[in-house]
Amino acid sequence: MLCRCFKYLCLLLLLFQHSLAIAQNDDLQAKLNSFKAQNDLSNWIYEQLANANVNPETATSTLLKVKKECWRKAKTPEERFAWLNLLSTLAYYQLLDGNIFESINSYENAFSFFQKYQILDYDVVEYIFKPLGNNYTRLGDYERALFIQQKSIEFQRNYSEDINKTAAIYCNMAISYRSMGKLEDAYKAINTGLTLKPDPFNRIMLNNVYADVLYDDKNYAKAAAIIESNISQQKANNAETAYWLMSSHITAGNIYLQQQQIAKASMAYQKALQLFNQYYPHSRVRERANLYLQIGETYLAQNKPKETIKYAQKTLNTLGITSTKNIYGDNKLVEAFILLAKANLQLKQPAKALKNINLSLLAADKIRNEFAADRTKERLQNYLKQIAEQGIAISYRLYEQTKDGKYLQQILTLAEQSKSRTLLDQMQRNQLLVSKNISSDSLFVKKQQLERNVGYLEKQLIETPNSNSGKDIERLKYELSLVNKALVNKYQYLNTENYTAHIEINKLPSHRFIEYFIGEKEIYIISIRQNKIENVVKIPNAQKVKADLREFVQTYFHKGPNAMLNNPKAFFKASYNIYQLILAPVQVTPNEQLTIIPDGILGYLSFDGLITNNNYTENISKWPFLIKNHATDYAFSIQTLQAKKKETTSTTFAGLFITHSGSTKTALKAITTEADLIKKYVAGDFLFDKAVNAQAFEQLFAKSKVMHIGTHAYLSGVNNEPTLDFGKEKMYLFELSAKQSAPSLVLLSACQTADGILANGEGIISLSRGFNAIGTAATIASLWNVNDQAAAQITASFYQSLEQTKNASKALRLAKLNWINTAKTSNAALLPYYWDSLIYMGKNQELALAKPFDWFLYRGIGILGALIIICYLILKNRKT
Repeated sequence: MLCRCFKYLCLLLLLFQHSLAIAQNDDLQAKLNSFKAQNDLSNWIYEQLANANVNPETATSTLLKVKKECWRKAKTPEERFAWLNLLSTLAYYQLLDGNIFESINSYENAFSFFQKYQILDYDVVEYIFKPLGNNYTRLGDYERALFIQQKSIEFQRNYSEDINKTAAIYCNMAISYRSMGKLEDAYKAINTGLTLKPDPFNRIMLNNVYADVLYDDKNYAKAAAIIESNISQQKANNAETAYWLMSSHITAGNIYLQQQQIAKASMAYQKALQLFNQYYPHSRVRERANLYLQIGETYLAQNKPKETIKYAQKTLNTLGITSTKNIYGDNKLVEAFILLAKANLQLKQPAKALKNINLSLLAADKIRNEFAADRTKERLQNYLKQIAEQGIAISYRLYEQTKDGKYLQQILTLAEQSKSRTLLDQMQRNQLLVSKNISSDSLFVKKQQLERNVGYLEKQLIETPNSNSGKDIERLKYELSLVNKALVNKYQYLNTENYTAHIEINKLPSHRFIEYFIGEKEIYIISIRQNKIENVVKIPNAQKVKADLREFVQTYFHKGPNAMLNNPKAFFKASYNIYQLILAPVQVTPNEQLTIIPDGILGYLSFDGLITNNNYTENISKWPFLIKNHATDYAFSIQTLQAKKKETTSTTFAGLFITHSGSTKTALKAITTEADLIKKYVAGDFLFDKAVNAQAFEQLFAKSKVMHIGTHAYLSGVNNEPTLDFGKEKMYLFELSAKQSAPSLVLLSACQTADGILANGEGIISLSRGFNAIGTAATIASLWNVNDQAAAQITASFYQSLEQTKNASKALRLAKLNWINTAKTSNAALLPYYWDSLIYMGKNQELALAKPFDWFLYRGIGILGALIIICYLILKNRKT
């Protein structure tokens, strides 16, 4: 009886609470209706902001509804202030919910709204700039984070004298620099912040980050001392102070974990977790997920895989992952799946480990679409390559155990995921933007204008290093990133979710493809023949092999020909050793056609000049060069090779030649010789010196089947930007842009046009790569400083061979063989330095070009015709 009464009492209480909630909702709705009837937008917004703050669990949905139901735009300063408040508050709650991408979108909307209306009485630094920059940092988009943080510093300098707020910004800048690996810049930012002499709270923040930077710098003892001192000065009085004390405990845990002090690390993490549970039971989702990850790492270090899996799963649950179908892009998800994979390996469950490696890469792929800057994507690729290496190692082990071919396919897929992904994005983006015919879209027009402005200012910065255009470039790049993001959302032209499904080896030509993966521990060589993965070879001790390759390339090619000239026998042996390291294990058979997909340092090497047996002779023409038995071309990846290209129906040739005659620069007499020789085999447009400029390049690029560029090329500026010298003008890699049509082949008869900075996991950032990005199917470019006379002869021989074979890759091989097989005044001219710089990169293709008008032939035919007519007339007269 008593129990029944208690149930009725509980029911009455619930009914009372429900009726009270209905009454409150009715009261709120009445107020909102009243404000709307009075056209009072400001109070209509503030009333709902207050309601959202009282009910944080439903705040995001409430504020999204406010945005949707707003009946007009904000017009007065008060209304704009309220609207900006709405946008930033929505972004804040989206962040607390763990929805970082939508949070970024909302903060970006708030930032754009602020810029448009300059609402200076709003604390834009605290409520928009700071969290937006932090969001970019969380995703790894550090360029945009630093741009926003620099804007914050400028705003503080112009409109505020709050040294504590400025110190906090320098703290965030240090985090961005640290995350980019720029530790010196991170130290400078911290010291600048401390120099301002901020209050104790902000000093604690700066010292927290200082300890993190010392940790990355492997100065663990000093990092531990700093963080322990920091912890002793802190006390959790409220949510904000608790947050930084939590951060201090987590940093301490990370340091102890690195020092193998597992018990101390666990204790530090548990203290942080207690603060989380007390002050943030339902928010700070990503920070909580990160803490669970670190606790899982402590169990992993103790070889307790089951406990590790428990905390990895807690991480996933905290981030809202209930199945593989709702995986989204987040670094914490990437790390959680990697942690699961490591625990699976401890449990001797390699198949499960491989599955989790693939899920981590899936989450990372989803992050890519949020990155606007290609350099940010390139940096991400470096991280992804480390993950891919773990997956390849597991797959190789499983293949050895089972001999199941699906693991070979898995190795290829993982290798492809660490190759030229940003290039593939560029190719697909350029192709689809052109094919969708959106040239009249205002967004696309704005994109083009911004790209032109950025290109102009970057060019100015390289050519006038002391110019003040750096800040303008960063501003324009930020605006461009927002426009690119809007275009992606509008046209959905970048989608990497089904990336792995597009690696179709059954559609490759049937000859041999050899793809390399150069990791930190091992090197893998994937051999594909007859549209099947024939074998995967593992080479141990990757660091030594990389060092040998680097020394070989530097000594015999990048530093000039002297080492090869002075001791050809030493080169012969070194080249044979390299061949034994990187190609002999695959066991290629004589006369096989090879497509090489290099990786890392191999991107600087031409295989044609490798020595294939160790029978040395002083007669260089008799040396067993690889080119004598194999036709070889190159590709950035299988994906880029199979990507759609802008096919042109043109058969025209365009040649741009800079001889620098009449200038103070070194004259390239060989360029004139080169052009004269090419004219014997090809008809087309031949432009020289003053006629060669950016405008001429643009016009001819869009209408030519083959474009030949003979000039100086080099790397410019602090970023080593690949550069073509057009005499009075320079053309930089960043100036290349997609056109409606592109040449099938661009031949770059200039130094180092296939050379550039190596982005690990992405490839060499070169002019050759740039032309592929904007639609060219293939390039012939040089890996080192070409010998002018040799380049002139070989390129002319290429066009002669192309006329015969119609195949571009074969024509280049024949041109090189022609150089080797033709007697030279000096035996040394047959060394690979002189003839092996040019490589064919991209899709092998049939090319037909118009032949030059043969005046001698047609004049001879004309004379013969005239003689025949004269004879005929004479005979006719005699008969008459």
